[in-house]
Amino acid sequence: MVPRRLLIPPAWLGVWVFLAMTGVTQAASLSVLSWNIQRGIGDTAANSTTQAALANVVNYLNPDVWTINELGADTPTYSPTTALNSLQSFVSTRLTIFGANPVLGSDYYVYLGTYTDGYLANAIVSRYPLLSTRSYSDAGGGYRSLRGMAFAVVDVPGTTNDVGIFTMHLKSGSLTADAARRQAEATANRTTIANWMTQNPRLGAIVTGDFNESEDPPDGDNWSGGVLGGTITLGNNTTATYQPVTTIRSAGLTDPVPVSLSGDNDTISSSSPNDRFDYVLHGGNGLTYQTGQVFDSRRYTATQLNAINAANGLTFTTGTSAAASDHLAVFGAFAVVPEPHVLCLIALAAGLLLLRARRGRRIS
Repeated sequence: MVPRRLLIPPAWLGVWVFLAMTGVTQAASLSVLSWNIQRGIGDTAANSTTQAALANVVNYLNPDVWTINELGADTPTYSPTTALNSLQSFVSTRLTIFGANPVLGSDYYVYLGTYTDGYLANAIVSRYPLLSTRSYSDAGGGYRSLRGMAFAVVDVPGTTNDVGIFTMHLKSGSLTADAARRQAEATANRTTIANWMTQNPRLGAIVTGDFNESEDPPDGDNWSGGVLGGTITLGNNTTATYQPVTTIRSAGLTDPVPVSLSGDNDTISSSSPNDRFDYVLHGGNGLTYQTGQVFDSRRYTATQLNAINAANGLTFTTGTSAAASDHLAVFGAFAVVPEPHVLCLIALAAGLLLLRARRGRRIS
């Protein structure tokens, strides 16, 4: 006979079942890796010699979502079919985070941005389903769209809140013409992000990418003909304040500033980083930043790397990050909480069940 003290009262069992059904018995989380892969995947002319190093980092960080900049090659032959095939091949032969022999559309999901410069595109890879996808134009200030901004809504398990993921790759180069276009793109993307957040107030947003600019002291800016906060003339002869990173943040985004093992937030160049070009920002409802890092294998000792390799079946050396790309990878992990009204319903249901249990004990 089961001792009475081990029996679960029916009301408490109802509370437990209710919480389990609503997915609140465990915290939902979402991790995101932002990385400019320097054309290591995406074309028959891609620099595939970097793929082993790329895979080491992705497998170790094990992100739920991987946002990719510079999917393509050094030649103006970008093809979405070729890019998808190349990315699928990389995932199935190099990555382990989606299981053995992963199947696109079942074990992992991919969205390729539709705006390209003929060479490069943005992409989003996710272990969770993508509920909707879209490519936004970054045209503005007298400029046509360049690489645009890729977007997907990720279906995060364990919560009623989904998360919108944006990734962009702003214009490179330090000439005034480059800086002007970069500022115009930042302004266009900021408007898109802010509008989406206004239209989807219950959802969180994570914004990643290579912004090709740093506004972090003591970093040098990427405009050779001017300074951060200066006035710049755009392609339509209007003027703007040159602060592309500040512009993007002003959509209502928080910058948690992940750092490397040595406390450095710089991401370019990977062999000797001295500026931060790559970002993982967040905003909107239901997202709490938990932890993150700029992954730089040079910051680990040989003993630490040997331990990582032994525990994960990897082949890190101190030079792995530099061998993978000229950019360092940036990783962020977030808690995704249920919507406030769901929490209220849960609390109300639990309270009613508890009251019922107490009344039942009085009657008996």
